[in-house]
Amino acid sequence: MFSGALNYMKGLVGTNENLQVEESGDNKGDIEPEQRKGLLKQLSSYVGKDITSLISLPVWIFEPVSFLQVMSEPLQYNALLSKASKQDSEFLCLAYLAAFNCALYSTAVRTRKPFNPILGETFEIVDKKGEFRFLAEQVSHHPPIGVSETISEDYTLQLETLLKSKFYGNSSEVEIEGTNHFINKKTDHHYTWNHLVTCCHNIIIGSLWLDHYGDLVIENHTTGSKAVLKFAKSGWLGAGRYGVTGEIMDCEGDVRYRISGKWNESIQLFQVMDNGSSSTTSTCLWEASKEPINNKFLFPRWVEENVIDLDDEYKKILPITDSRLRPDRIALEQGNLDLAAKEKHNLEEKQREDKRQRVAENKEWETAQFKKVDDAKFGYRWNYSGKYWEEREERVKAAASN
Repeated sequence: MFSGALNYMKGLVGTNENLQVEESGDNKGDIEPEQRKGLLKQLSSYVGKDITSLISLPVWIFEPVSFLQVMSEPLQYNALLSKASKQDSEFLCLAYLAAFNCALYSTAVRTRKPFNPILGETFEIVDKKGEFRFLAEQVSHHPPIGVSETISEDYTLQLETLLKSKFYGNSSEVEIEGTNHFINKKTDHHYTWNHLVTCCHNIIIGSLWLDHYGDLVIENHTTGSKAVLKFAKSGWLGAGRYGVTGEIMDCEGDVRYRISGKWNESIQLFQVMDNGSSSTTSTCLWEASKEPINNKFLFPRWVEENVIDLDDEYKKILPITDSRLRPDRIALEQGNLDLAAKEKHNLEEKQREDKRQRVAENKEWETAQFKKVDDAKFGYRWNYSGKYWEEREERVKAAASN
């Protein structure tokens, strides 16, 4: 949900650090400067506009995953969500939810854009350890909206991403709309949080760099407590970059804990003393992984094992709508750029033709797994209402009997 926005920004144009593509085998090839110039010329007419779904981008700037797959990547920090759920203190639950939201940005190291999901596309993860199951669906194409639900023994997590971006010439901003919901099964407390703004600087001139800033508010709607995190906007020469500070407050607005750190390094928690000062000792809520990444697409091991894993046995279980089975994604992963471009074009044309057919028949698109319903408190919610898991079980049984 979040790193996808980051990859979207970085993937809009090629830069000196990502002007390479993987070809067949282990060979690498430089992207021709003319390709970059052509894309810059294409983008120049969109200054000041939302470009999220206005243009079809060349396949060489993509990575072999879709946005729905990227939406699942925060679950590599499932341990933080489980730890939050098991806290006796509502304030410590907020603290670990804050750490989870900070950790999301630490994995934003990839420089390519995920594929836009096709309307009705789905993606699943059934955790190999049995700790959770994840399902996402692309519920709208214009505007592009993806929703997901993760179920574990400890919590339910519902994510919504509606990407909006604007191109300003030498920079571009992405804002993600949508409310994320977290239900702690131990306490039945209901939490929500919003998204940050991501800005990509020096798209045309200079070295590309990203900034994530704004206030991220995690609110406990059951008790009224909340955490307010402030992601600092980078100043001149990178001053304050990566910085995060925050406060955890009770329902009366009194500060109980303070948070500080860097979203690319670690997050520390300080208890607030009776006199209002912070404790001199802290608890480390989270520390960035130092695990080396060896994948040619810079996918961490968790992503390799859970997001892009695909073998013949798994193919028998997956529905045809699953992101893993996209032919453009598979071709790109195999290094066949020409085939990936052709398959991407075919998918986009099929989606346009399907829309024309619906318009001609005066039909609206109907989602399969999630339904948008009115909600008195939040305005609306995307609720799971499909039969995905029951149908999956039937496919598992059928595969086992063959």
